[in-house]
Amino acid sequence: MRMLLSLIFLLGLSSVQAQDVKPQDDSKNKTIIQSFIADLADNNKAIDVILSQHVLVQHPSDELYDYLEASLMEIRINLMTKRIEDIAYTPYSNMPPKEIRDVDPEGLCTHNMYFLHHKKRQMLAVYVEEGKIGSFTLVSKGGNKAHFVRY
Repeated sequence: MRMLLSLIFLLGLSSVQAQDVKPQDDSKNKTIIQSFIADLADNNKAIDVILSQHVLVQHPSDELYDYLEASLMEIRINLMTKRIEDIAYTPYSNMPPKEIRDVDPEGLCTHNMYFLHHKKRQMLAVYVEEGKIGSFTLVSKGGNKAHFVRY
């Protein structure tokens, strides 16, 4: 009986702790992402400036910067045909399971992951970390998983 009560107590304690896990500051994260998107949509802003201001790079290298600049340019091109005011920012927790089954969060906190949609079409997913974009991934096509990899 004592063992059963201990087990119930531990299960109850773990569920209370799980409920305490909350997103950092949802509105702050969305503001960070919106600023990133607004700068990408501004063709007068240099890609390397956007990279240094908005993207958290922990392991810099010339190859990584080239890759990130090319990826940001691809996002910029995608934004050219869209009104940024029409972009919806959806937290991972609000995404339907079928839309995130091909996403691998790579062990990152999903509370800081957001999916950007334009006219109900997913266009980009981002991870916010330390007040910057810690990772972003373009939409996965086919049977491949989309990965959130930190730079």
